[in-house]
Amino acid sequence: MKDPSKPTSEDSLQADKTQNTAEQTMERLIFSLSELEHLGQTVISGHSNFNHSSKTYLRITLGTLQVTRGTILRYHPTRQNLEVVASAPDAVFSPLAVEPDEVANLLQHPFIERAAIPESLEQFFTRSAKLIETIDVHLWVPLKIQDEFLGLIGLGKFLGREALEAWEKELLTTLAHQISIAIAYSQMVEGIQSEKFRLFMLAESAPQICQLLQPEAAAEQVVHQAVSLLDANAGALMLTRPEQQQLEMHFTFPETLVEDIEEHNGLVIPYGEEVSVPPEATSADVLKSVVNEGIPGHCPPKSDTLFGGKNLMAVPIPGRDGDVLGVLVVGDKEERGGSIAPFTDEDEILLDSFAKQAGVAIENAHLHQEALEARQLQAEMEEARKIQVNLIPDMLPDIPGYEIAGHYEPRGPVGGDYYDCIALSTGYWGLAIADVSGKGMQAALLMATLRAGLISELSRGDTTVVENGEQDTPDPAVLYTELAEMALTLNSLLYASGTEEKYATFFYSHLNPETDILTTLNAGHNPPLLVRADGTYKWLGEEVGGIPLGMFPNDMVANIADYEAEHVQLASGDVVVYYTDGVTETVNIEDEYYEEDRLVEASKACKDSGAEAIRKYLHDSVMGFQGEADQFDDLTLLILRKQ
Repeated sequence: MKDPSKPTSEDSLQADKTQNTAEQTMERLIFSLSELEHLGQTVISGHSNFNHSSKTYLRITLGTLQVTRGTILRYHPTRQNLEVVASAPDAVFSPLAVEPDEVANLLQHPFIERAAIPESLEQFFTRSAKLIETIDVHLWVPLKIQDEFLGLIGLGKFLGREALEAWEKELLTTLAHQISIAIAYSQMVEGIQSEKFRLFMLAESAPQICQLLQPEAAAEQVVHQAVSLLDANAGALMLTRPEQQQLEMHFTFPETLVEDIEEHNGLVIPYGEEVSVPPEATSADVLKSVVNEGIPGHCPPKSDTLFGGKNLMAVPIPGRDGDVLGVLVVGDKEERGGSIAPFTDEDEILLDSFAKQAGVAIENAHLHQEALEARQLQAEMEEARKIQVNLIPDMLPDIPGYEIAGHYEPRGPVGGDYYDCIALSTGYWGLAIADVSGKGMQAALLMATLRAGLISELSRGDTTVVENGEQDTPDPAVLYTELAEMALTLNSLLYASGTEEKYATFFYSHLNPETDILTTLNAGHNPPLLVRADGTYKWLGEEVGGIPLGMFPNDMVANIADYEAEHVQLASGDVVVYYTDGVTETVNIEDEYYEEDRLVEASKACKDSGAEAIRKYLHDSVMGFQGEADQFDDLTLLILRKQ
């Protein structure tokens, strides 16, 4: 009788199928997140916008969820319609009109199934019938950030299943959020471009404030211009701090306008709670109302406790997103003869119009500051690129009895890979390859630190013994110990120099050209491939080695994996292929990985060629496999061939 507690062969097959499905899903997810990161960097860099990248976003979404048909629609609030920016199959659709109440209803649903359309949205989806039939949409996902509606994703039938599972819906929510961020950022960039045109049109009405690119100078000039425009005796500019829900004073004219700063909480007024302005309103009450309601306000002098009894008028300063940037205040309009007159409705309209120009000027100043910061970041990236260029050798040296060739191809301006071939004073050679996590200045600096530490250790830690003017072959045990100690030194150096997210995989080889012995140490790097002259092969450092450098302090390394070395005897015709994960993890448009098996076959096919020809063959093999797909990561190769 079968024991029900023991798994059957069918149970095992089902478990294996579930595991394979989970692994395939994880691979798709990792690749999708990598592509999303690359797309995000492209959009942020200004080299693309969402409309140009929408087809790729759709492809990522469909591929990740195993859906053959779908569409992405982008919402245009000024036109109140949805534009189809990507669809599979590719087709042309007219924009879909959407009413404000329909937008509000769309925001209420994380998912909308074709079989269960809410009554409040039936008219909208009726107008969308052509699109729904062409794409065969079964599920809609609203795109939004907080309460801002950005568009829709429509998905067709799901391969092999009637509906998405709960974890797939969570994944879809994550993908939708990434797409929403891309749309929002594109809108911001498009808004910046639109602001440039608006600044040109406003130049005649407010030339001075629009030419000031420092926020402090712009604030001062806005107040002076407003006071002059309204014939006022006083003025002030307060800007909002949305996160704190506070108004903060930035400039007053005259400087003594607010005399007792401490009494007024350091010129900060909370405005978070909406208040109705009482009959005997103070100036603080008026300012809160102006921010919360977005309309001008007046305060008679008898109730003004903040600005010293001025006849006060305040207007909101609108931003391009419709938010209130701050409040522009003027006080005591002076007529001919010096008398103080109340502000008129025409004065309010004039100040309100000027406040719109002031909003442009203030935002322009802040955008300029952001541009300066971006320029500084670009300069830092250029410095990082220079640092990295200096790390990679221009030419590799000649090693007696050997051929050597290298190739480095970063994914972006600054990558994280490194390789080198270092001549030792004893006549031996050190070959190194590394992959620093991340990109940018920090990765370049950490790579420079690794290289400097490596060269220092190699110049200080002589691994051969010189007696009577002759070189002796070092004891393998001594060499193993020295390499392990070098790895610990480098690990400590990188751990102290980096952060939790920064570390480096590292592979080092000590080559003795006299004995053709290659002693290796692997610190979490991809094992190099040794292809023998007879076509057999093995992976170096696959079972012996340690963890990546800089990931943990030295006192924890022994508890995880000690750094251990091994050696291999090379013979004529043997080829060692060093590489980084940008080779084996290259992905084609079919979401397939290049992987180690292809590297083995390609290396065996060209093993009888010279080192440079092998390098070119392997590079062409990887690029041919990648095809039109985006480059996944930095690609680095180092070829050592025994003649």
